[in-house]
Amino acid sequence: MRRTVRLVVGAVATLLIVSGCSGSVDGPVIEGNRRTGGNTAEVLGVVIMEGDCIYLRQAEIDSRFPVVWPHRTSWNRAESAIKLPDGTLVYDGDHVYGGGGYHHEDTLAEYTVAKGVELALRCVDNQYGEVAVFNSGGDIDVER
Repeated sequence: MRRTVRLVVGAVATLLIVSGCSGSVDGPVIEGNRRTGGNTAEVLGVVIMEGDCIYLRQAEIDSRFPVVWPHRTSWNRAESAIKLPDGTLVYDGDHVYGGGGYHHEDTLAEYTVAKGVELALRCVDNQYGEVAVFNSGGDIDVER
C-alpha cells in the first residue's frame, strides 16, 4: 500500500512539474514555457489585438506576427490587457521590444503548448509564416 501511494504521489508531482514548464493559453495570450536559453533576435512591434489574436505589427516590413509571450504572462480581463511577469500591463497600440526569435510551425512546439501552437498558427497572416517568440525570463520594454 505504501509503495502505491508513493508511486501515485511521485507521478502527480512529476505531472505538476512538467505542466508548469509548458506554457498555456489565457484568453488571447499565448504563454511560453520556462525553456532555458534564448534566441538572439529582436522581437518588437506595435501590439494589435484583433479577436482571439494578438499581433506585433512591424510597419517597416509591412507585416504582423502572432506572439508567444514569456512564461508567466497572462490575460487581464478587467483591463483587456496583457499582464507581463513583472506586472506591467500591455495595451492595444503599445510598442514592445525584447529578445527572442521568429519561428515557423516546425519549431513552435518547443516554445509553448499544443493549444498555443494551434492558436498562433490560426493567426499567422504574414508572408513569412512566422510567429514572434519572446525569450522566457527576458525583459520586455513597453512604450505607450
